[in-house]
Amino acid sequence: MVKNIEESTTILLQKIKEKIGSPVSVDVVVATLESLGIKSENVQEDFGYKNSWELATYIFQELTVNVKSLIKNNKQLDQESSIDEKPKKIALNAYLFFKQYFLSTSYLLAFAIQLTSIIAYGFSIYIYTGFNHVQSTVVVLGIVIGMIISGGFIQVIGNQVSKHFYLKDFRLVEEMTFYLLKKGTLFIVSCIALLFLVNLALPFYPVKTALLISSYAFWVAMLFLVFAPLHVIRNRKIILLATIVATLTCLPLTDNTFFNIYQLHFLGLFVAIATVIIFLIIYFKLKKGHHSSSKIKIHKGAIFYNNLHPFIYGILINIFFFIDRIIAWSGTEVGIFFMPIYYEKDYEIGMDISIVFFLLLAGILEYGNISLFNLLNTYKNKTTLVNLKSYKRKVRNLYIKNLLLIFIASLPIYFIILYILYGSWGYNHFFIEPLKGINIKVANIGVIGYLFLCCGMLNSSYLLSMKKQKEVLLILSFSCIINITSGLILSRLFSYEDSVYGMLIASVAFTFLSFKENIKVYKNIDYYATL
Repeated sequence: MVKNIEESTTILLQKIKEKIGSPVSVDVVVATLESLGIKSENVQEDFGYKNSWELATYIFQELTVNVKSLIKNNKQLDQESSIDEKPKKIALNAYLFFKQYFLSTSYLLAFAIQLTSIIAYGFSIYIYTGFNHVQSTVVVLGIVIGMIISGGFIQVIGNQVSKHFYLKDFRLVEEMTFYLLKKGTLFIVSCIALLFLVNLALPFYPVKTALLISSYAFWVAMLFLVFAPLHVIRNRKIILLATIVATLTCLPLTDNTFFNIYQLHFLGLFVAIATVIIFLIIYFKLKKGHHSSSKIKIHKGAIFYNNLHPFIYGILINIFFFIDRIIAWSGTEVGIFFMPIYYEKDYEIGMDISIVFFLLLAGILEYGNISLFNLLNTYKNKTTLVNLKSYKRKVRNLYIKNLLLIFIASLPIYFIILYILYGSWGYNHFFIEPLKGINIKVANIGVIGYLFLCCGMLNSSYLLSMKKQKEVLLILSFSCIINITSGLILSRLFSYEDSVYGMLIASVAFTFLSFKENIKVYKNIDYYATL
């Protein structure tokens, strides 16, 4: 019996090695076991381990830490041989950087389409330049609420679906995608209903206004929710397609008196969402022949338990994004009696310009993740106790290089922002009302804040992958508190736009604290890399 168990384990080890080589984490091994049809309740009898997690931990250690990790599959051997020569390695890294950067930022073409539509026609699928301040408040609050309540499920989709996509188990990718989209929709509806009921009990806004805010929140949240799987399955171009289809559907109707602007916005958002859903259905139908033969069922109860930390992180990071705006818009210099949070155009213009900087810089985050973990995996496979010190140094240096890359890349991107602010074909060329001093002040401080926020987000992504989720949530929660307190103090003591300094201070704190935690991790990377 013992001999049979050992033989079965050896065969299983070989199968997993051939399928994924050296795994990135224990979670990947667990997902692979599921794809092979191995049930947790049968593990004790077939392999002599208590459950799937214990078996996966053993396999992970065998394929990464122990001597057997020196035996690699053909794909890994090819990958290692391709970077043996230093010049080739530099050229390959440069190629991978630009390729990954443009892939990561390709969805910004959709943003460019929206901006072009606003400049040419004053209309996009959720913006209209003809709105007054009250109407703009409705739209902006709907967008803020929608992005916050969808943030948790966006992170869960990215975390959960990517595991199965990595294994090319498209049956589980499809099942998981639509399951999480359904649950995400239910969560969004529940949150909006709760907020609406709270407003009925404590009437911050008139009922009609609250209904419009709720409607925008729902459609915007659904838009970002359905976009999430496109990032995982590497089809960001569909974001551009959905935006073009929605914009072309609505633009001809802007002169039609039958539809008001609110209805056109909802129609455009619906068309964009429907376009993505139709694509996902067709995509998975075309992948039917690539489905894994596994018949394992998703343990739906465990999904949310295992993804609780990413879910909270997704909500918190979006809250962090909007704290400074909410504080600025709720100041006594801005607010009006019947609207405690009231849209202020000058502050928002400055932040909109700085968000361009963030979106362009954030494309480096994905490259930073992929490059570090690819090289981390390569060094890990070659590491023994003899050269452990060298291994730690190389991994730490990679981490520092990726942080420095963000600062280096920020310089050319900042020149783009300067051209928008001061260039002959910048902001003032396309808009009737020229930029004011307050717009430029907010934009410049916002740029510095977003630079540090990108660093903090890169740090956090590394910590999350090293199973330091609680530490990340504590750091981010503390940063949100700093954002609120410093923003309130500065904006109330001086001027409302000084809430942007609160975001800057909080971003610096977020970066510093997460950097400090990362240094602790990389001192013991041999331990954390095997978790």
